[in-house]
Amino acid sequence: MSFEVGDPLEAPRPRVDAEQAAKLLEVLYGLDAELTELHGERDRNFRVDAPPHGSFVFKVYHPLDGPEVIDMRSRAIGHVRRVDPELPLPEIVSTREGAAVASMVGQDGRTSIAQLFAFIEGRHASREELDERALYKWGQTVARLDRALRGFFHPAASYLIQWDLRHTEKLRERIECVEEGSRRFVDLVIESFVRQVVPRIPFLHAQVVHNDMSRENVLVDVDGDIVGITDWGDATHTASVFDLAIAIAEVLHGRPDSIAMAEPIIAGYSATVPLEQEEAGLLGYMVAARLACEVVLDSWRTSDLAHETVVPVGTLEFLEQIETAGLPETVRRLQRFARRSSAAGGVVPYPPRPTAELLTARRQVLGPLKLAYDDPLHLVRGDGVHLFDTDGRRYLDAYNNVPVVGHCNPDVWAAMAAQAKLLVTNTRYLHEANVELAERLVESAPPGLDRVLFVNSGSEANDLAWRIARFTTGQRGAIVTRFAYHGLTESTTDLSPEVWLDGYRPDYVGLVDPPGTAGEDDVRTVVERLAAAGRSPAAVFVDPALTSDGILGPADDWLLAVVTSVRGLGGLFVADEVQVGFGRSGEHLWGTSSSQVEPDLMTLGKPMGNGFPVAALLGRAELVDPFIEETGYFSTFGGNTLACAVALAVLGMIEDQHLVEHAASVGAHLRGRLAGVSARHDAAGALRGWGLLLGLEIVGADGRASPTRAKLVVNRLKELGVLVGTTGPSGNVLKIRPPLVFEKRDAEELADQLDVALSGLRVD
Repeated sequence: MSFEVGDPLEAPRPRVDAEQAAKLLEVLYGLDAELTELHGERDRNFRVDAPPHGSFVFKVYHPLDGPEVIDMRSRAIGHVRRVDPELPLPEIVSTREGAAVASMVGQDGRTSIAQLFAFIEGRHASREELDERALYKWGQTVARLDRALRGFFHPAASYLIQWDLRHTEKLRERIECVEEGSRRFVDLVIESFVRQVVPRIPFLHAQVVHNDMSRENVLVDVDGDIVGITDWGDATHTASVFDLAIAIAEVLHGRPDSIAMAEPIIAGYSATVPLEQEEAGLLGYMVAARLACEVVLDSWRTSDLAHETVVPVGTLEFLEQIETAGLPETVRRLQRFARRSSAAGGVVPYPPRPTAELLTARRQVLGPLKLAYDDPLHLVRGDGVHLFDTDGRRYLDAYNNVPVVGHCNPDVWAAMAAQAKLLVTNTRYLHEANVELAERLVESAPPGLDRVLFVNSGSEANDLAWRIARFTTGQRGAIVTRFAYHGLTESTTDLSPEVWLDGYRPDYVGLVDPPGTAGEDDVRTVVERLAAAGRSPAAVFVDPALTSDGILGPADDWLLAVVTSVRGLGGLFVADEVQVGFGRSGEHLWGTSSSQVEPDLMTLGKPMGNGFPVAALLGRAELVDPFIEETGYFSTFGGNTLACAVALAVLGMIEDQHLVEHAASVGAHLRGRLAGVSARHDAAGALRGWGLLLGLEIVGADGRASPTRAKLVVNRLKELGVLVGTTGPSGNVLKIRPPLVFEKRDAEELADQLDVALSGLRVD
């Protein structure tokens, strides 16, 4: 069954006035009311104030909207109110006789259906006030509405309406009305939609949708939260993803950052209704088509003397942004947004909890594990270089080096999902994933490292390196820097003076001073002292960036001297690349490669899986093979197929996106900006950096290290939406090590907010 209706665009709105409407309200609803006309594109809308009964909205529908279509809209509202009663939909008020609608004849003799709704207090949001949090919630609301309508159907829902994107091609009938300067690109948008989207519409999920979640049809409160979803005049049965595309186009037009700000709307939508791959790939064409639709129809009505409509400037500006970026690039960008967001759209096996309740529960079951900030962050999702809390607030992550290719990277989790669907098993069986990953690592490694052993963490990798070093050399001593950190196992804790308790110092561990520091002994003295005590060094462990010592790398001459002394007594050099590896230095994939000091063993961890637990040890065959043969080394989870698939995706992205070179470029820019900020503040001391690993000393009024001030700066930056950490023996060095996908605009934000944080720093 189908319903043929006329085109409301071809006929004027109902010709009724407030006086006529007031009389009908008195007769049918028993209301003695004062009416104020409201905006309406195709209908007549009046605010009705009728004390003591309250306030209402009286809608007189376009004469071409027949009773079946009005019934469809009314039943859709009723269905949503039942399925998701917390969605703020208007309540339909019945006549004295209990009818949901009324009928009235306009001054031109045409008959219209009319309907009375309870008034919802609220206002229309301005585009300027809609920040990422508000846009995220907007997307969530659109998705909730679509989800609530999934079980609704009405035979009149398939009626023809030009605002349904399925009919985009019909816009060509009126395209000559568009100004010549915009016409060419509008025509390109229509042509692209017809070619790319129309053939796929039959394969897209379809249902009844609101079809116009614009700022004009949504009411917000003083905090910007949605309190009302009003005009249902465009509701129709079509592809559900169109509802999201329309919201993006209508809510964001007029902003200078319209394309970028589509991301939080998409993320909010996907958190409730994950987009399918095909929907994500077509979304950009749909957004552009909605903008083109508005331009064409408003241009047509402007050219008609019976109308006074003009094309909204914001719509043209959004189209111009798409034209400047290129339609294909816009499509790809929105697809990336959707792919990233879809990772957060699945069903997680835990319920959300209020922050205070979660904090209490954490303490009860996890004990006094340290949290990062004085006011703990309750994070719910990550995206690229950003993290988001329970309120949707965005934080620039300039601290976490684990998500080296960005939080929730869509290519990484896609590889994870694909492998998880096929096989997850260990290295006792033949499989391509661990062999391929090992080959790629060996190919990129410093010369001589031709064996790979997989483990699950950097601590395990260093623990394994220590076992091999002792097995190979027969010696028991170790050399580390004075404030090094190499892991949390019992053996690697002994190699990590950063976490030693007061008074604890293993007698087989010698401490050497990192470069640029004045210590009690030189390297040769420490090594010889161990040897004289019968504990010749089996190995020296060095993080090439000397991160825990205060970010002091690179230090090529110092490293050569240390390694030479240890090797002179038969010891090995273990390069701990857990923090600086995978391109952070901006010079090579591995920090050791810049020193020309070839390691005997090299350990990898943290960034290797972009958050998934996977790590590795690389070594020379003459060291690794005898150890395996003698000990029968095996790790159940080390090198499992899932972990290796993820690590391969990470390596692939680093190479394909040239992230090593990117780290060098952005790192240099960031260091320059931080140097400028530091010069303006007495609290800023020495600035050191290597690619996208930078350290800024925070000092007191006396110029000495001030961990108190550093802590204040870190917490103040968090309040400003930027996350950094601290390091160094005194805990006064700001540790800045963002994901490698950090951009120059992110560097600008970091530098600007650091300037603010330092400006507000109280004096010791």
